[in-house]
Amino acid sequence: MFCEICFSELKDWVYVKDTGTVNTFVISKIATDRSPLKEPKIAAVIDIDGSDGGILHMLGEVNPDDVKIGMKVQAVWKSQYERRGEITDIKYFKPIGD
Repeated sequence: MFCEICFSELKDWVYVKDTGTVNTFVISKIATDRSPLKEPKIAAVIDIDGSDGGILHMLGEVNPDDVKIGMKVQAVWKSQYERRGEITDIKYFKPIGD
């Protein structure tokens, strides 16, 4: 692990919030096999609060017409018994109040 700006080695863990802001997003109405989806899927780059970076993850609990850049979101986690220390421990991000 290294800093993407100065390339120095990262040695310390920093805990950040599970909230963030939608930086950009895409709404997909077609599955990876090119078949139509019954419900669109929304992928977003989310700038994580308390960090200099972000992650690409899915949005949920939101109408595609209501998604916008700058929207505040929070992670929806699997139960603590299902978690494995992977990005998929987050089911999706959902909108939170302003």
